[in-house]
Amino acid sequence: MKRAALMFATALAAILLTVSPAPAEQIQYVVHISVDGLRPDGVTSQSAAELPNFYRMRHEGSFTDNARTDVHSSVTLPNHIDQMTGRGVHGPPGASHNWSVNAWRRGGPTLHSNKGSYVAGVYDVAHDNGLRTGHYAGKGKFRLFDESWNAAGAAPDTTGEDNGRDKIDRFLYSRDMAALTSAWVSDMTARPQNYSFLHYRDPDITGHLFGWMSSKYLAVIRTIDGQLGAVFELVENHPAMRGRTAIIITADHGGQGRGHAKPLPNNYTIPLMVWGPGVPADGDLYAMNPTTRRDPGTGMPQWTAPTPPIRNGDVPNLALALLGLGAIPGSGINAAQDLKVLASVLDTPDARCLRVVGSRRRPRSLLPGRNRGVRTSRWTRGRRCTRTWRYGR
Repeated sequence: MKRAALMFATALAAILLTVSPAPAEQIQYVVHISVDGLRPDGVTSQSAAELPNFYRMRHEGSFTDNARTDVHSSVTLPNHIDQMTGRGVHGPPGASHNWSVNAWRRGGPTLHSNKGSYVAGVYDVAHDNGLRTGHYAGKGKFRLFDESWNAAGAAPDTTGEDNGRDKIDRFLYSRDMAALTSAWVSDMTARPQNYSFLHYRDPDITGHLFGWMSSKYLAVIRTIDGQLGAVFELVENHPAMRGRTAIIITADHGGQGRGHAKPLPNNYTIPLMVWGPGVPADGDLYAMNPTTRRDPGTGMPQWTAPTPPIRNGDVPNLALALLGLGAIPGSGINAAQDLKVLASVLDTPDARCLRVVGSRRRPRSLLPGRNRGVRTSRWTRGRRCTRTWRYGR
């Protein structure tokens, strides 16, 4: 009897080892992409044939179309500081970056002088742990990041080997999206950066000129999809990056009419998508994080909300978690690194709860190794989900 039980346990362990999703330690590279002014319906109003790479992010990865900007701001620079630091303009309590203006000039204040104390970012943690970093910016005001974290402005490296003060190994500014992508591809081909940031400015520029959701705005989204195709091509063909790279796409704000500064749902509602080894296919990020994140509907929860929404400010600490590193010192958004995107660490409701609203297919099993292509459907609405799966066990 004992021998039979042992044989069964051994066989079960072998099956689980065979079908377990990719472990977190397999991710060695994170590509963080911010599409300036991207509304979720800038994607969903167009077809998969028109936007094959955006839809690939959604169907092969996990996403939400109802993430949020900073509580107090829906403009570019403050929200990109959120994405670099895990801090908000005026919160969370004790973890603000205090940068409220949407401008920076050469020779102006750094993040630290503006705050009155050092403001650490994703680059501090990655660089100080010996990883390579890159920042590819589509707007000149983003030189703020290079000035704040260069050899003159950044803090000493006190983690392990001293890698110097300059936290960003490669900084490039170009208004040309294709040139920016090309430079990133060239740099990554020669010597991959473990954490790299790509910023595409044109949806915001086009929205201000012609209106959000105008034909020209939607056309720019299609152009960016082509840039994403170049990112995918490198990630899948570079021998070091293939199977070891996660891609995160979000935005700094949406837009309505020709602006985005007012506290309106179309301005503060943004997408967030994650793709990579171990990320469930067609996953709903809110359903995957039922105890730590709450879908805000059309509202804007304050920093003091007991269960926050998913925000663009979650991204830097998410990226570090995927790289196996701890949170940014002094950060307050996702400081516990509890926004989970890997199937191996999810505590989620059963398959019927992981629905992506609008799908018509019944869900497949969500056992490890069989979660690819999962889409749950409206027929599950109203059912109560009581069981909890821990993937990878």
